[in-house]
Amino acid sequence: MSVQMILLPLFVHVAVLLRAVKSTEVTADGLRAGLAALLFYALTTLALFTRKADLIFVVLAWIFVLLRMGAAFPHLLSAEARGRISLGSSGFDLASLAVLAIMWVLFALAILLNI
Repeated sequence: MSVQMILLPLFVHVAVLLRAVKSTEVTADGLRAGLAALLFYALTTLALFTRKADLIFVVLAWIFVLLRMGAAFPHLLSAEARGRISLGSSGFDLASLAVLAIMWVLFALAILLNI
């Protein structure tokens, strides 16, 4: 995989995160999302550095970013629109955390088993 392909999901996630941060207050959900973002950035950096970022990694990274975008969508809307649309972002949160956990497990196995 090229460096651009590996880092593109990270850049998209940063852009979405910066947009969402401007429109939300600090909550437990926000802190959990920030921790997930930190773990995603660290994993992407480690996978790139160790050359363990393959097609599966990039696909899972895109799935993670799309799920985070789904979770952030209600926060990107105006306060009036947010009141009309009640999307359950907790499903997106849990799914994105599950994808992130899978990514970490696959990375750890790739490192430990030298695959």
